[in-house]
Amino acid sequence: MMKIRAPRSLGYVALFALLTWTSTVIVAAHADARAPTASGHAYAEPYRAVRRDGVLHLEVRFKTDYPGYSGELIYEGIPLDRIDGRIYAEFGDQSFSLLREEGVVQAPDRLHLGFNYDPERNPRVGTWKADFVAPMHDINEVTLFMPNVAPIGPFVIRDH
Repeated sequence: MMKIRAPRSLGYVALFALLTWTSTVIVAAHADARAPTASGHAYAEPYRAVRRDGVLHLEVRFKTDYPGYSGELIYEGIPLDRIDGRIYAEFGDQSFSLLREEGVVQAPDRLHLGFNYDPERNPRVGTWKADFVAPMHDINEVTLFMPNVAPIGPFVIRDH
């Protein structure tokens, strides 16, 4: 157990205020690492990035801490000719586009986050998975960009 000694002149009220301020700064720094959605009531967290056979598989989990979150539409119906400029992974000045198989993008065509009445029980409101063209092996992390969400990441890439 850690003991905190404060000068007697500081007093308990000032000590409590100092401890509260310190814990608030730590929580705020952690919250800033999350990528908020456009509503500000949900956020994205990097979950998994796996590189295998020239493919980078990314997975994102969306969560909320807002009671009664009504959900929101992140994107839908992005035309194929514009999707690379809207959803992509990036490292420095290098951009990695969504993988296509037989002309079909390997990502969901829409992302809608679900309703959540009680985020204390389960904060998750959505999951998103997609495949990208894999970066070279000397790149070990990427950031994901998509509409209506702040940049997500960095994702630390695992090789398999």
